[in-house]
This record gives sequence, C-alpha cells and structure tokens, in this order.
Amino acid sequence: MDRLISLEPSNIVPIRIEHGQKCYGEITLRNVMYTMPVAFRLQPLIKTRYTVRPQSGIISPLARLTIEIIYHLPPGSNLPHSFPHCDDSFLLHSVVVPGATIKEPSSMFDAVPNDWFTTKKKQVFVDSGIKITFVGSPVLAQLVEDGYMDEIRDVLEKGDPEWKAVDSIDAHGQTLLHLAISQGRPELVQLLLEFEPDVEGQSRSGSSPLEAAAASGEALIVELLLARRASTERSESSTWGPIHLAAGQHGGVEASIAEGG
Repeated sequence: MDRLISLEPSNIVPIRIEHGQKCYGEITLRNVMYTMPVAFRLQPLIKTRYTVRPQSGIISPLARLTIEIIYHLPPGSNLPHSFPHCDDSFLLHSVVVPGATIKEPSSMFDAVPNDWFTTKKKQVFVDSGIKITFVGSPVLAQLVEDGYMDEIRDVLEKGDPEWKAVDSIDAHGQTLLHLAISQGRPELVQLLLEFEPDVEGQSRSGSSPLEAAAASGEALIVELLLARRASTERSESSTWGPIHLAAGQHGGVEASIAEGG
C-alpha cells in the first residue's frame, strides 16, 4: 500500500480569487482503510501564504473529511503571486492509529500530537501531490488581457459551473467578451463562446458585446456573436445600436448585422 488517504476529486485544488472575498478552495481526504482510523496532518511549505482548516485530525475507516485551504493575497494586490498555476507545495502526513476512538470527530481537529508523525515510531506516509491552481474573475480578466488561450481554457474548465466564471467582470466593469473584442481577437472570443457566456452582458459603459464589436469594425467577431443569437437591437443603456455603430465600417459589418436582425 502506497497511501492511507486518497485525494478527492483530485490532487488539484482550485482556489477562487474574488475582490473583497475570502480566497479559498477545498479538497476532500478519504481514509482508504477498511477497519482502522487514520491520523493526518496537512501543512503548506510556505506557511505565510496559506491557512489549512483543519490542519490535522483523525478520519474514521472509509470516511471522508473536507479540508479548506485559504490563500492570503500579497499585500496591495488583487492577484496571486503566480497564476493560474503555482509551484507551492503541501505535505500530507498520514499514519494508522489502531487504538484511537472517535466519539466526536471535530474534537480531534488540530489536536493530533506532532510526535504521531515521527517515522522513528511508526510507518508514516508522506504525500506531496497536492497542487494549487487559481481561478476567479481577476485571474481570468488578466489571462484574457494577456491572450493566454490554454490557461484561459484550463481556468474555465476547473471552475465550478455555478460560478459562471465566463461572465466575469474586471475591475473596470469590462466583461471577458469585451476584453477579447477590444483586442480584436476572434479566436479568443470563440474560446469564450464555447463556455456559453451571456452574449448580452453589458460593460460598465452600457454597451453589449455586439455593439462593441460593431463599433470596432470586427466583422468576424460580429458573425460569431450573431451565430450565438446576440441581439441586434440597441441596448437599453446604449446611445446607438449595433447597426448605427457599424455604419461606415468596412468588411460588411453593417450588412451582417442587418441580415442577423
């Protein structure tokens, strides 16, 4: 046996970064032993960056325990020190404790003596496989600005679907679609569209993605948005609709919008 504890759903812990919110992720530890409780201790190698709750405890046979890993942003920054991936390491120590009785599991959290994990006394398993990946609005916005396609896909795939990460907004009120459109990157817009963003989502100025693409004369992006049934009507907060904004643009932008309407 090479381990006493399995990591669920995987060894990758997505930590969500959002402005003004606690930055944390979760991982579940499962005791793979059928008859014996297992004590664990999980520690980050860089203790100033992370807090683990609980850091130690005892898990009953075949039972599971969810661990919270909290990340502390660098002072004065809304972004992690490295993203979306980082090389920070964690050590998970585990050891069988045959005589342990667990009346109330929470009573053992952060109360396991350190000497239980000394290899001089017993066989201690050490797992260094836990890895961190950062997700969330500021991370995605920066990746879109930088145009890192593979990293954007990875972050969108690792985020919880309930977060609707593809509809993230940056610090200036720009949606990810608006950021991609402002760069004139149809391949980036196509990538975002794969994750079904709100194609009517407005920027802080009140423009829809289609209006932004029309104003910039981005014919291919206009077609991509129209294929996703983006509205050709003027946004409620916008002064001009897509057709008016496309007037005078080259590349058939105005004609595409007129046909789409």
